[in-house]
Amino acid sequence: MWRFGRSSGAEVLRWRCQGSTRDVCCYLHTRALKKTFNASLQSDGICGGVNHHHFSFPAKTTSSYRYTCRELRTSMCYSISGFNPRFFCTYEPITDPIEIHKQKLTLWFSHLPQEERQFGGYFSPETMHVQPLILEHHPDEDRGLSPFKEKTSISTRPSLTVEQLFNPNNNGNKARGLNVLLYGAVGTGKSTVVRKLVLDWCAGSVFSQFKLVLPFSCEDISPLSKPTSLRDLVGRKYMHLRKTPYLSGDYDKAKDVLFIFNGMEKMKLDFCIGSTELCSDPNEALSSGAVVVNLLRKYLLPEANILVTTRLSAVDRVPKKYINRFVQICGFNDPDRQRAYFTSRLLQQNEGKPGKAAETLIEMFYLNLQRESQLATACFLPSYCWLTCATLHLLHFTDTKSPIRTLTGIYTSFMRLNFGGEVITVDGNVSSQEQQNSLMLYVVRTVGKLAFDGVTNKRTSFSAEELEQWVGGKTKTDEELQQLAVFRTDVLDFFLVPRDYHGTDPESGGTRYVFAVPAMQEYLAALYVVLGENKSVLEKLTKEVSEALGQASEDITSLLSILSKIIPFRIFAIFNLLKLFPKLFERVTSHSKGHIANTMAAEMFRSEDSFNEDVLDQVEQSLLGVHGPQPQEEIYTRAFELYPIFMGGLLHYGNRRLLDQLGCSIKSQTVSQITRALRKHLIKESQKKQPPEELMDLLVLLYEFQNPRLTAEVLQSIKTINLSTVRMTPHKCFVLSIVLSCTSSSFHLNELNLSSCHITPELLQMLWPAFRHTSNLKLCDNYLTDTGISHLLEALSGNHSLQRLNLMHTGIGDQSAQLLAESLGQHKMLQELNVAYNNIGDSAALTLVDACREHPSIHTVHLYLNKLTDVGKQSLYVRGGPRVKEGRRVKVLASVTEGSDISEDWHPILSVIGKNSLSWDRGRVREQLLVFLKDLEWGRKQHQSFWKKMHFRRVESVVRQMLRLLEKSSDTGTGTGIK
Repeated sequence: MWRFGRSSGAEVLRWRCQGSTRDVCCYLHTRALKKTFNASLQSDGICGGVNHHHFSFPAKTTSSYRYTCRELRTSMCYSISGFNPRFFCTYEPITDPIEIHKQKLTLWFSHLPQEERQFGGYFSPETMHVQPLILEHHPDEDRGLSPFKEKTSISTRPSLTVEQLFNPNNNGNKARGLNVLLYGAVGTGKSTVVRKLVLDWCAGSVFSQFKLVLPFSCEDISPLSKPTSLRDLVGRKYMHLRKTPYLSGDYDKAKDVLFIFNGMEKMKLDFCIGSTELCSDPNEALSSGAVVVNLLRKYLLPEANILVTTRLSAVDRVPKKYINRFVQICGFNDPDRQRAYFTSRLLQQNEGKPGKAAETLIEMFYLNLQRESQLATACFLPSYCWLTCATLHLLHFTDTKSPIRTLTGIYTSFMRLNFGGEVITVDGNVSSQEQQNSLMLYVVRTVGKLAFDGVTNKRTSFSAEELEQWVGGKTKTDEELQQLAVFRTDVLDFFLVPRDYHGTDPESGGTRYVFAVPAMQEYLAALYVVLGENKSVLEKLTKEVSEALGQASEDITSLLSILSKIIPFRIFAIFNLLKLFPKLFERVTSHSKGHIANTMAAEMFRSEDSFNEDVLDQVEQSLLGVHGPQPQEEIYTRAFELYPIFMGGLLHYGNRRLLDQLGCSIKSQTVSQITRALRKHLIKESQKKQPPEELMDLLVLLYEFQNPRLTAEVLQSIKTINLSTVRMTPHKCFVLSIVLSCTSSSFHLNELNLSSCHITPELLQMLWPAFRHTSNLKLCDNYLTDTGISHLLEALSGNHSLQRLNLMHTGIGDQSAQLLAESLGQHKMLQELNVAYNNIGDSAALTLVDACREHPSIHTVHLYLNKLTDVGKQSLYVRGGPRVKEGRRVKVLASVTEGSDISEDWHPILSVIGKNSLSWDRGRVREQLLVFLKDLEWGRKQHQSFWKKMHFRRVESVVRQMLRLLEKSSDTGTGTGIK
């Protein structure tokens, strides 16, 4: 999966150009040389063995330096010319080329791609590596075996470790080195194993029998057009090894050398004697392919050992007689390996300290893997383990310090890691039209087309005939057929896996295929649409004609200037019509982009999906499973709500830049046309009242789009954000905050409802930007505690338009009431405060009410269902009376009675209790209702008026009815509503 830890060409170029900056050097030296310092301390007792030169690979330097530390400061920084002389005073040069080589390899192979840094920077190849299953297996024994094979077919074979690949006991001819071919499907971890192998050799933990290891990327050496000798090829990559005696061919020194050629499928190798001449001279100039061929033939440095990695389609490019050992890498074949992989990543949070949330997440994920689910099948491939881990990290470990990451960005990065810069090749030959042969574009036009058909027709499984129809397509030439064969062998099984319905196939029966990860179908379908591959017949025709006329337009103009002298003027009207045809094509194209926007809006706001769980919860359930009662029958149709969100995310510049590296270009003009059309649809739909889950999906779409201007315009039409009952996770809170932060300072929400959203004090800190824009904030039924209220009040300090604050049933106590009383003066417009059903006592409640009386605008305080005594309730009723000077009364709702009278707000109090009795503590609700009943009976006895007594009896009957319904609900599960 990792190409020697190498990023894309553009990123490497930028990295090398910026190699002299202090932050890059400091980061990489700090991470990559930590082990070097530790090893030197053990051997020399001092700090040494540090390579201070630029770390680009290969390095263009011939020496390195070892420094002796007299003073080491924690704030040290590194520069391109070496360590700062203020911190390091003496040094002694390293002259051994092998030691220089090890240091440079360590620096290079320790470099993690950008996609890995999104996990917080806590990882290194040592801490996150899990050894995949490696088997000695001849490819002819099981030709066409899928990477998602049954466990029974591989459990009987003994597994190998990397150290056993070059076991001397397997070499019948001691005078010759071993040729080992390591093959496997896309994403099984070939490059990752090679990278770990090289790092371990540099550290001295493996392959101690080899004094020199020379890794090469076949993708890098294949394009070399100028003939070069083996020594020059090595010197080109490793300048410090130009004069190494191990490559001289003298005696048997080459027996201590291990060559590694990674990605042989990207290189053309011809073993015919007539095409590739025999050569035993390491100084003779040959093509790069001829050098590799002669090494494998054992004509060139026959004592050297060679490790070649390749995909399945290229196994036959090397004749079997030249391979001593065939080894297959099978990925993670059991849940234990998969669990080890996720444990090594998800437990390294919070600066490397394992958290309880991460441990719980691991357990839930492991339970889902044990169910033999589709996810367990996908995680046979380490690549899909990476995708799953990155998704869980996004959903559960986002915090305020996290960079902005999107689900679309994760899937796009996943594609770049597996197919970055690749083109369709046949026997290593690359067509001159590389853009048309981009492997990723080929995936979109075949598998993406299949995914789009499935999303359109609401299907997730496909028959073999449908795969042949959509993936095979209308192939005509021999080259297209060969490309298709390579694609089916190497790539198709990476996306599609067989699914066994055990005789319950709802359709025609037989083997059917599904996407390894369900969300991948929606991503590829979205990419297929956004790239404009679903063109109508009119679009295809107008494009072809427009291109033809566009190329000839200059010639037509020149011809007309000559013929205008002799041909009548009217004839020129025909040529003018032809020249207008490209404009017609532009109009048809613009209409197509509007159709894409229509599709996004239609899929986003489907009425049948209105009551589904929000899309992020659906993604999480696909990874962690559904815990609790399971449906008796499997549902074969599902909502494709990620599909429009992926379409929006793919229009973001960052994702378009990554796609461009994959050969899939989305022009800025296309993005502009889609955005203009989409803006109208989103504004129109956002003005309608949406269910909380659908509104959350809209916020996710705006977040994935990453277009602040569009987000601000859409939010201007939204006056209420009601997310009640949506389970807020760290990522959802982050989404809400980022989206609302796109608005101007004048933006105002009438209401922000976050009731029953599982918000914790930690999540409150992530929601600070969301609290600045609302006049009515509802946070009831969230366990905030006193700590959370402290965070909330700090966040609300910048909100000067707050009118209503609902903190009912949030677990707050006397300390929170004191804090609220002290902060009321900051909110001059506050009118109503609800702190009912909490743990506030008499003294704190009186303090809060007194502060409300001093406030210029507060008229109502809810305090019922708190820990109030009868004396406390009476005192609150008296304190709530009108003030002498102003005559303004603060209404205090503490009970259904006020002294010996019935409160005029008894009905709202009992209505709130009735609606929430099932979710609240039933014992506490019952206890409070009995207190109400006691107060009502006492108040009724204080009056002689018949009508007063009847009014008391009426309220008593309502309370008694609620008590009876509360008792029945324990058995029937019904609610205790009140009209």
